[in-house]
Amino acid sequence: MVHFTPELSAFLREHANDDPTRLLLSAARYPDVDIRWVATQLEAHRQVRTKLPEWFAMADRLIFGGRVPAEQCSSEQTARYKRQLVAGSSFCDLTGGMGVDFYYMSEGLPKAIYIERQPHLCEAARHNFAVLGRTNAEVREGDAFEMGIPETDTIYLDPARRSSDGGRVYDLADCEPNVVEKREELLLYCRRLIIKISPMADLSRVMLQLPGICELHVVAVKNECKEVLVVIDREHTPATPLIHCADFRTTDEVHFQFTLPEEAAAQTVLAPTVQRYLYEPDVTLLKAGAFRLLCAHFSVQKLDANSHLYTSDELVAGFPGRIFEIEENMNFSSTLVKGLKKTIPQANISTRNFPLTADELRRRSGLKDGGETYLFGTTLQGAGAVLLRCRKCLALLLCLLLLVPAPLSAKRKKKVQVPSVEQLLQGIQLSSPGLWNQGMEFLYLSENVNASLMPESPLAVADTANYANTRWTFQGIVSEENWMGQQTMHLRFRNPNGYIYRFATGKLMSQLNDTTYHPALPGMLAIEPVRQCNERLQGSTFYLLLNDDRILVPDSVRLEKFVPVVIDSVTVGTEMAPLRVWFRHPQDNGTYHSSLLTSLPDSRENATSTPIQRFFASTDPYLNYPDIKPETWTLIRRNQVQQGMSLEECRLALGRPQRYERYPSKVGYVERWHYSDRKVLEFVDGRLLRVATER
Repeated sequence: MVHFTPELSAFLREHANDDPTRLLLSAARYPDVDIRWVATQLEAHRQVRTKLPEWFAMADRLIFGGRVPAEQCSSEQTARYKRQLVAGSSFCDLTGGMGVDFYYMSEGLPKAIYIERQPHLCEAARHNFAVLGRTNAEVREGDAFEMGIPETDTIYLDPARRSSDGGRVYDLADCEPNVVEKREELLLYCRRLIIKISPMADLSRVMLQLPGICELHVVAVKNECKEVLVVIDREHTPATPLIHCADFRTTDEVHFQFTLPEEAAAQTVLAPTVQRYLYEPDVTLLKAGAFRLLCAHFSVQKLDANSHLYTSDELVAGFPGRIFEIEENMNFSSTLVKGLKKTIPQANISTRNFPLTADELRRRSGLKDGGETYLFGTTLQGAGAVLLRCRKCLALLLCLLLLVPAPLSAKRKKKVQVPSVEQLLQGIQLSSPGLWNQGMEFLYLSENVNASLMPESPLAVADTANYANTRWTFQGIVSEENWMGQQTMHLRFRNPNGYIYRFATGKLMSQLNDTTYHPALPGMLAIEPVRQCNERLQGSTFYLLLNDDRILVPDSVRLEKFVPVVIDSVTVGTEMAPLRVWFRHPQDNGTYHSSLLTSLPDSRENATSTPIQRFFASTDPYLNYPDIKPETWTLIRRNQVQQGMSLEECRLALGRPQRYERYPSKVGYVERWHYSDRKVLEFVDGRLLRVATER
């Protein structure tokens, strides 16, 4: 064990920038210093310089276990993130290592135990925790499974991911210790178990190997996946784990959470063509498998089912990933690739669902790496392989600049995070029939019984009552053998007269637990989701985003958009748009009541109806555009445009065009927007020049 002295600390500071190898060769010049030990410390310092800023600031007083432990340890950001996963007042790290995870995860706890098998790491931990002022740390040397696992509220371990021959392993059963075998034993000594696994692990296999997972956390730093964390809690064992995605980027953070049933139930919306903006999801979402949900949550469309790239005409600034503006869409061919160098000498190349890898495309095209141009090779639904020439979205970059922290000397107010409409209504969408409760009520919309509902009794055959707006109750699921001898799934409903009807789902009973199945019931609407929407939204103040014929307003009122409105209630809508939202709004010194038909943010009806987040925003859109003049806002609110308005101002006023054209000309860069009412907007260099009507 090296004992720190003021002289040793001074030597480390003096040689902080030296090459460790050169320092070793000059060991004879420093007979009183263990140069080999100093060289290992300097190598470790380089590994933790940016990863552990708090520890690096005290590097001349701390003992690092060498280059490999410093290379493999968690970063300060990811270790602090894990602190929020710790439950209770006592904590134990069974695989202490360099002690970084233990140091941050045990912060503020009265009882914390560090266990490590390697003696030199235990000695370093005792020294470092004392220097860092961590007085609650108890260091134990040995194998936790041999010496006895201490009982604590939370146990954490990071199994070694190297085999006996030194090669890397990714399957949990191949790691040391084998947490698949020891799961039950570990849960005898704790309430919550947190396991750090390889970023390369197959998450679907992990969920099979470790039953009872309540949370999965995929954590990245600067869009590089660093850790996957498994949380098992004896007091909370949901049917499916909640998956958290977190990425700590340079200027902001990405956070997204979902469940696999939500992802399976969401619909993939495929883009008919490449639109104005391109979205590349964050690496954490790709790792976690959140592909379909992005379409519903952010109103974007996927280029192809397997491409995992998205597009839209409107900028979605809050999308969790990188955003680009598409400058050119090129059909992929060998001739095109050979000629790219003439027009694009330098580019950042990425490929997704493309015949060539990024390296192969760079080699064949001869393009240099870097620059401001981004080239994406991918597959477009119905069009095959394409190359998209893009540039970073300037509007987004301006937003990010506003997020750069102010100087420490400046007083900053804490920003209040207002939940979005999607967040307010999260988790309301009706689940699959296998999870329905008996007695659940449905509103029947048709007058007569639908032909797809089969009566169970002869008396019900002659049933001719008017059932419009009556309540039917779910009576459970029964099986019925089809002509092939298979057991099929039927849903039973009781009508107000007491008759039982069956709905044939066309599904087998073996598919009962398929959480992706949501039956299209004939003329029925579940009442519970509507009731929950009413509870969560009633009395809320939102900002109206649209003003068109989908909104029912009094004839004498000219409704403006981007004005605050108050939600009066949410009632039952139609089969395709299940929600009718009633709201009141100020207009001409009066208050008027209006309504609109819509659907839930993650509803399967979104293909035929407008989801609610397209109508309302929880924050004032005006604040997102501080440079727009008040007189221009007056026009925007009335769906009007005038010469000189920008592209964004016109989009706010009239919405997205049906199609657009862009091309260079002698007078500047021309862009034409075509709308369904035959209105055409012509822009030159981003400013509205004229408004015309197509013949």
